[in-house]
Order: sequence, then C-alpha cells, then structure tokens
Amino acid sequence: MRILVDGRVWSRNAAGITSFLTGALLTWAEQQPADTFFVLLPKGLDASIELPPLPENVRLLDYGRRFPSFLPNIIILQLVVPSLCRRQDIDLYFSPVPHLPACLPRKVRTLVTVHDVVNLEMAETMAWTNRLATQRFFSRAVQNADFLWTNSRYTKKKVEQYFPERKCKPIFVGDAIDRDLYYPRHLSEAEKTAVRERFGIHGRFLLFVGSLEPRKNIPFLLELVRKSYGKIGAQLVVVGGKGWKNTSIREIVEDSSFPRESTVFCGYVTKEDLALLYNTADCFVSASRMEGLGLPQIEALACGCPIVTADNTAMTEVAEGKQGAYLVQGYDEAQWLATILHVLDEQPKVDPTQLEEYRWENVISGLKEYLEKK
Repeated sequence: MRILVDGRVWSRNAAGITSFLTGALLTWAEQQPADTFFVLLPKGLDASIELPPLPENVRLLDYGRRFPSFLPNIIILQLVVPSLCRRQDIDLYFSPVPHLPACLPRKVRTLVTVHDVVNLEMAETMAWTNRLATQRFFSRAVQNADFLWTNSRYTKKKVEQYFPERKCKPIFVGDAIDRDLYYPRHLSEAEKTAVRERFGIHGRFLLFVGSLEPRKNIPFLLELVRKSYGKIGAQLVVVGGKGWKNTSIREIVEDSSFPRESTVFCGYVTKEDLALLYNTADCFVSASRMEGLGLPQIEALACGCPIVTADNTAMTEVAEGKQGAYLVQGYDEAQWLATILHVLDEQPKVDPTQLEEYRWENVISGLKEYLEKK
C-alpha cells in the first residue's frame, strides 16, 4: 500500500499532535515494511522537532521552497495533494488532523484523526483563526472520511453524537506515548537536585504540562498556589508554550499579592527534559475543563509520577482505576488542595504497567485490523 501523509505538524511543531504523528507513523512503517509512506511537508521540516531515524519506507516530500512563506499550509495541501496522489499512485491519504483536500482521486481512501471536539463544545476559548479553520474543514473531513480514528472513547462518543450521518460508521480508538522516553528513571537525590536547579525549582513541586490556553484552566491552579504556597511550600512548574487568550494568567502573576517565587514558567522544554521533570516532580496536576485524551497524565503515570486531575471528559477515562491517579470532581478549592496535600504527604506508588493500552505497538496493530475490515 502507498500512503500519503499530511505532515504539516512536522512543518510547524504542534506539540501533542506532532508527537502523535511521530509515534503512529514510525510504528506503522516498522510494522508494515512493504508499505511506502510519503510525508508531505508543506513548509519543510521544523528544526525543533526531535525525529528519530526514519525507516527506509518513510519518504519526506519537502515543499518548503516551492511556495511563498506567507501561503497557509491548507492552501499548499489543496494545490499539491490531488496531483501528488495521481503521480505517486496513492492508495490511502492519512490526515492526523480533521482536514481533507478537495478533488482527491476516487480510488484514494482517506483516514482522518480527531483529537478533540473543542471547536464544537468550547469554541469561545479558541482564537478566531482556529475557529474559522475548523468551521470550514472539520465537519467536511469527519463526514466524508472513509476511516475515522479518535484518540479516546470520549472523543469517539462525541464524534458519534455530532456526526450521526457520517460516511464512516465504525470508529477506531487509540493513542500512545513514547515508552523509550517516558519511563521511571530512578534518579538519585543528587540528580533530582540538578534537575530542579536547572529550572529554578527550590524544592517540592507540582508539574503542569500543556499550552497556555483558556480550557486548560491555569488561573485556577495559580489561585491554588497563591493560597497554599505559604503553607505547603510546593511550587507550581508550568511547561508549555503560549496559547491564545492567556492575558488572565499574566494579570494573576503580575498582581502584587501573588508570590512570584511560587511559580516557574518553563515554556517549551525538550522531550528528554520533560521526562526528567516527570521523574522529579512530586505530583502532576491538571484542572483542565476539557481534554480529548490527556497525554501528559499518561506520560506522568508512565514515569511513576502520581497525578491529580479533573474528573471530566477523557481525563476520567485515563485516570479512573489507575494506581497513583486521583480524580477531583468540580472546582472546589478546598477539595483540590486536600487531594494535592494528600499526594504530597503520602507519595503514593504508581504502577507503570497499568498503561498497556497506550503502547504504539498495540495501537497500530489494532489500526491495521480496522483498515483491513472495510
């Protein structure tokens, strides 16, 4: 089979979706050595993306110098993909985001991934450019795809709810993390101290990982820190790039009553550094109002770090019944603080073997069966 892949997230690092494409594609290529995967890079390969060596059956198609830099990726894809499918005799077009170019050859089947339904349920939290793009392309892609892939049972349920008349009825579910990166490191105290010093962390700390956007509910965590730092002395360490509509975060941190030393904003860090932070943190926390899955929660647990996370959307699916995972319903500050304090005091054990469903080998084996059934 000859597969053309929308590789735009390798042209511009999109954090979680970039990791998703990397893990899925490389495992798929290794399991299917007879297949050829063409990855279309509309604007070249982003130098910040940490790619391992690619299998011989993965070929990069770099269009970075063929179009003006101001031209949007989706326009380049529309101009290139239909003719590229014909020239390369493509059998399957795989898009890791909900977008399908128009005018694809009839013989080309399509596989579309849906990571969340934020654009449908929390559109007000998104930048207007994102809303416009999803309004024009999201629905069409989901309704017309030959195959649909969601990252969680929660997202699958939402796709079924919003698109009952879609072309593809069965929906595949699966997502995973890089197990060569996220695992218990068993760091010595000296090694943990070195990690803390490198990031300006003084002692015990809570770790949050995610983009700084409204649905992540970071102001809630900052208010928890404001009220608890003097008592428990645990800093909040925030890893993730700036999103949109995050002025409330700046206002809280710049307020004269906010204890500046209580919070460390790291921005983007390398994957290796992130793994070290998971292995050093006393607790991972997320008060997000919506997640299509909750990959940081899975990464933290895989590293042996206990988690405290909101009991909603797909985060419930990830954490429920897991050793070392604590779900908090609603946003009562006292309940959150009590749960976090319990984890800090007790330091519960975490069993990384409880996450077998989030291994890429297992996910791709299931995907191949799904594609072969239709």
